Amino acid sequence: MAASVRGGNASNRTQKQHDDIESMSMMQCDTPVYDDFVRDFVATHTGSASLPVVEIARKFCDSWPVPCAHAESVKSGSSESVQAESAQPGSEQSESTQPPTTVRVGVMDSSFNPPHYCHGAYMECLGIMELMPAARGQHAWSEARVLGIDAFLLLLAAENADKPLKGSSLEQRMRMVDMLATTVVKDTTADTWHLWKSRAQFDASNLHNMAIGMVNSPRFVDKCKAVSDVVQSEWERTKGGPVPRVLSYFAMGWDTLIRVFDPKYYADYPRELDEFFANGGRIAYSRRVGFPDADVDAFFARREMAAYLQYIFELKLPKRVKHISSSDVRVAVRDSTQSVRDIPPRILEFVNNFQLYRKDRL
Repeated sequence: MAASVRGGNASNRTQKQHDDIESMSMMQCDTPVYDDFVRDFVATHTGSASLPVVEIARKFCDSWPVPCAHAESVKSGSSESVQAESAQPGSEQSESTQPPTTVRVGVMDSSFNPPHYCHGAYMECLGIMELMPAARGQHAWSEARVLGIDAFLLLLAAENADKPLKGSSLEQRMRMVDMLATTVVKDTTADTWHLWKSRAQFDASNLHNMAIGMVNSPRFVDKCKAVSDVVQSEWERTKGGPVPRVLSYFAMGWDTLIRVFDPKYYADYPRELDEFFANGGRIAYSRRVGFPDADVDAFFARREMAAYLQYIFELKLPKRVKHISSSDVRVAVRDSTQSVRDIPPRILEFVNNFQLYRKDRL
């Protein structure tokens, strides 16, 4: 009987410690709990028979994906340059007339284990930096330019084609995704990792027009269709009127880009790959560290790549973040090295509170 009582007390203490950590994390990190959202999503939308779907967990701008009135007024001042771009043969702008006929969405899809500053930098690059088409040199118009992203979407992948779930739960990752979005959207004091140089530049980028959610398919052809569906649905609900075509710019590293073009990820290659681009899929990649320029150029020079180069854009990540990877961050947390500074403070605090990525959790 005594042993039973001690066991019960230990269980109560464990639960109390968990509740204390949860309470502390909520106060310090100031982020919603997504346990119910994640459980419902997994229960409803995972499994071999599930259709590709994206569900939105939180909008940081009520009108998402429609840019807010302030963003519209800022963008209207540059309409002449946008129209000039649309007149250039073969450019992305030539595919459509001005919004709302087309809405451009910057998408960061990842396992976020954990999110880090490089994830945030991808979003800021999409919104602010000039990107170079992979087809540069083939056409006189292929010069670097700002894409003009209207809305941003951080997507936690419920399933990954190559990475098993370990280190942290989906519920914990969803909360950390919220913290990353908060860092991008609300930490508007100039910091060493931000790419924008002024509040006006931040406002013009539409980075505040951010949403976070989950996607159930590991394949980009399915993700693209699911993103288009949810953007059009939310646009119709928020704004009404004609539903625009969606161009989804998926931000990714070079290793992920290679997987996009790997036949092993398709049941019907290249038809499904063609479907990705036909449905508005676009790629914004960074070469990152460890991939020689010669290898990248040789990949794009392959004959089968010629038809896709117009849909691929290169972005230049700042040197201060391009080395960061989630695997390195997990090791840094485990070993308590300085690389833990590669994640925003609110995420590091959350990781420490829940003892994530320790030796027995990598």
